Amino acid sequence: MSAVLVDPGDDVKAGAARYLVETLGLVDPTAAAARAAESAAAPRLAALPGAHGVLLDNTKGNAGPLLRHVGDLLEKKYGVGRMEMARKLVYSRPADPSLLDELSRDYDFVVTGVGACGSCTSGCVRDTVELEARGIPTVAIHTQVFMNSALAHSAAFGRPDLPFVEVEHPIAAVSDAELQRRALALVDSVAAILIGEPA
Repeated sequence: MSAVLVDPGDDVKAGAARYLVETLGLVDPTAAAARAAESAAAPRLAALPGAHGVLLDNTKGNAGPLLRHVGDLLEKKYGVGRMEMARKLVYSRPADPSLLDELSRDYDFVVTGVGACGSCTSGCVRDTVELEARGIPTVAIHTQVFMNSALAHSAAFGRPDLPFVEVEHPIAAVSDAELQRRALALVDSVAAILIGEPA
C-alpha cells in the first residue's frame, strides 16, 4: 500500500511555524527580514573619543576575553569611554529583546561576538540587525570560517549591507596572549565601521 501525502494547509503550517519560533525559540529569518527591510542602518558615530560603548558577550568560548581586549584597545587607542560588558544567556539564540532595548537606550554603540559556529553566528547577526534597527551602531565579530555564514544570515535578515569584522578561527582554545594579538589586529576595523569609514 502506497502512502498518501496530504498538504496540511496554510493554517496548520502557520501554527507549526509559530510553535517552532515562540515555544522552541527557533529563528524565522523571513520575519526578521520583513522588519529589518523597513529600517535603515543606524547612524554612525560622529567621533569615537568620549563615546560610551558596551561589549555584548554571546557566551561563546573566549568571546568575553577577546571582546574585553577589543574594548581596552578602543579606550586606549581611540579614547572611547570605559567599555562595559553585557552578556546574553545562550549563544545560539538571539538576545532577549529587553536586553537589546536596554543597550540601545544606555549606550552609544555595541561591539558583539563572537560568531564561531553556525548557530552562534546566526544569533550574533540577528542581534546586530535588531540593535541597528533600534538606532545604535553595532559591530559583530566573526571567525574567518563562519564569515560566509554571517553574510548569508545578514542577507536573510534583510540587511545584506552589514559590515562585519573577521578574526582568526578558532578562538575557544587559544591563550590570552593570542587573544590580545588578535584584538590588536582587528580593532582598527571595528573603529572604522563605528564611524562609517571603510574597514
